[in-house]
Amino acid sequence: MNRADVPSSMQSSRAWAQRALSHFVALAPALMIASIAAQTTHAAPTTPHAAPPAAQTKPATVRQPRAFGHVLGDILTQQILLDDHGHDAALSAMPSTGRVNAWLERRPPTLRTDADGRRWLVLDYQVINSPRAPTVTSTPPLQLRLSSGATLDVAQSPLSIGPLAPLGVADAGRLATLQPDRVLAAQSTAPLERAMTVWIALTVAMLLAWLGWWIARNRRDAMRLPFAKAWARFGQHDDAALDADPDAWRGLHRALDEAAGRVVHAGSIPGLTDDAPHLRELRPQIEQFFQRSSDRFFCDLPVATPFSLRELYRALYRAEKRHHR
Repeated sequence: MNRADVPSSMQSSRAWAQRALSHFVALAPALMIASIAAQTTHAAPTTPHAAPPAAQTKPATVRQPRAFGHVLGDILTQQILLDDHGHDAALSAMPSTGRVNAWLERRPPTLRTDADGRRWLVLDYQVINSPRAPTVTSTPPLQLRLSSGATLDVAQSPLSIGPLAPLGVADAGRLATLQPDRVLAAQSTAPLERAMTVWIALTVAMLLAWLGWWIARNRRDAMRLPFAKAWARFGQHDDAALDADPDAWRGLHRALDEAAGRVVHAGSIPGLTDDAPHLRELRPQIEQFFQRSSDRFFCDLPVATPFSLRELYRALYRAEKRHHR
């Protein structure tokens, strides 16, 4: 039987079988790979590794500056609470300084502690530019890393910056950049001159009054106080002249008698110093004076130790003057 004798139904069945076989051959690799993958998945399930925990970020407590009414040169203060879950936190690094946008510049940050003991980071921003019309900008957002590893998220704060002068007025030329000098009328200096003359006259009068009082006081003391009178009479002589003048020695005896109200001799010197406490520190010189006076007038002995009569006159006069002030 030849090919022509094969029924048409058998030929169509053979063609369909050939097409099915070709499709199976084409899909076999894909089916094999899928089967292997499914077996591997069911046979050895894997445990996924946990992702490393990210650093914790929390919104910061911020005291934002006023949002309106700022012009060129103004300083805006932003305060950030350094808090880490209820505890004081330290920054790992301070925010940088310098220009942050077209309108603001960050100044060096500082730290302060409030009355409750909480620490705040203080950031000052200065307006460094002036717009021609009201402009809205904002403080820059920040992420502050703490020493504990946490991060404080500081949100931006909107700001309104205005021009120094209204745009219409500036453009109209009604605000000149430089005004001409204003000539002031000369003021009379006569009142100042009269006041200065009066004060100078009062000062001179006060000085003259003080000088007159001082001269009158010295004259009164020279007429009333014993050692002042003795100094006025003999104080102008030198040591040699006083030592050689018997009246100078007698004059000091009379001054001591007048100061004590009685005749003073060597044995009554303690009573003199008790009645006149301002002379106690001069007691050794007074005793030496009486010894030298006795030797001079009664023994005519040579001088054993140096003695200055003029220095004793001056010391007694000064002690008396201090006592009667």
